[in-house]
Amino acid sequence: MKNLRSIMNGLVLKLKRAIHRHGFRGLLWIATERIVRLADSLRPSVRAEIRMRERRAAEFDQRFGVETGGLIHPTELSINSPNQIHSVSYGGSDPEFFRKAVEALPIDYHDFTFIDFGSGKGRAVLLAKEFAFQKIVGVEFCNELHAIAQDNLMRFRSELSKCENTELICADAMAYPLPDGCLVCYFCNPFDAVLMTHMLLNIRESFLQNPRDIFVVYYNPKEAHVIDVADCFTSVATVGPVRIWRTMPESQACPSATIDNSYGYTTTA
Repeated sequence: MKNLRSIMNGLVLKLKRAIHRHGFRGLLWIATERIVRLADSLRPSVRAEIRMRERRAAEFDQRFGVETGGLIHPTELSINSPNQIHSVSYGGSDPEFFRKAVEALPIDYHDFTFIDFGSGKGRAVLLAKEFAFQKIVGVEFCNELHAIAQDNLMRFRSELSKCENTELICADAMAYPLPDGCLVCYFCNPFDAVLMTHMLLNIRESFLQNPRDIFVVYYNPKEAHVIDVADCFTSVATVGPVRIWRTMPESQACPSATIDNSYGYTTTA
C-alpha cells in the first residue's frame, strides 16, 4: 500500500510539473506526439536500433568498470533548484554516435575545452577523454548524479584516454560562467526549450564579449529549433541522432544577433 501511494504521489507530481511547464493544450500535444513516437518504436527496425544502443552502453560500462546506464526521471532525484521543472530524464549518450560526432568536428582538440551541460553520471565526460581536448568539464545540478559521476571518473581507466585535465562541477548550468577559450558545448537533451533558450543566450553573450570558435553538439536534439532560429549559429553537420552548430564569423561584428526568447525565461536573484 505504501509503494502504491508513493507511485501515485510521483505521478501527481509529474502531472503538475508537466501542466506548469506546457499548459493543458501543450500537454495534450506532447501526449499525442509521444503516442505517435511509441507506435513508431514498436517497428522492428526501431526496436533493433534501441537494443543495439543499449548493448553498446552496457559494453562501455562493463569494459571500463563504471555505471552510467539507466533512464531516470527528475522526480526520482533530490534536486534543490527551481529549474528542476525544466529538466529532462537522465539517459546517457550512445558511445558510437558520440565518438562519430566529436570526430566530425573540424578542430584541433588541443585548442578547445569540452563542456557537458547536464553531465549526469558522466558518460559523455568519460567518452570525451578519448580526444585530446585542452580540458573537459561536466556540469550537473543533481548531487546524486554528480556523486555517481565522480565515482565513475575515479574508477575510469582507459588506454584510449588523451586528456587528464577533467573536472566535474555540481552546479546549475544556467549559472556556470563559460571559459574564454574555444569551446565545444555538449548537450544530451538535458533541458526543455526554456532552459535551452537561456543557455544559448549565455553562449551568445559570452561569444559577443569574446568572439571565438564555439560549437554546440546536441545529442537527441528535441529543442533544435531554438538553435536553428538563432542567427549567431549555423548548422554544420548531422551525425545520426546528433546535430552540430557553429558560431558564425560574420556575427562577431553584429551585437544585435538575436535568439528567440519567446519562452520567457527569467532569472531570479
